[in-house]
Amino acid sequence: MKASQRLQRFSPHDAARVLRDGIRKGLWTLEDLDNPPPGTALTYAEYRHFLASQKFVGEAPVYKNLLRDLEENQEDDFIL
Repeated sequence: MKASQRLQRFSPHDAARVLRDGIRKGLWTLEDLDNPPPGTALTYAEYRHFLASQKFVGEAPVYKNLLRDLEENQEDDFIL
């Protein structure tokens, strides 16, 4: 197997499919995904601290529930 075949892009839609599969299997709920995992919350806090120390002006990334984000975008794309 070539390296290019092993290293395929993982799109947001691929991630959403994995998350929906986990919900269907009962591994987590949609509400569980509304809160960032502890490691992610810590990483974001450290990153915001780093940006502040560099006097960064702008918006730092925020945690989003990918399934809710995709649902909102799909509603906006619907045209009657």
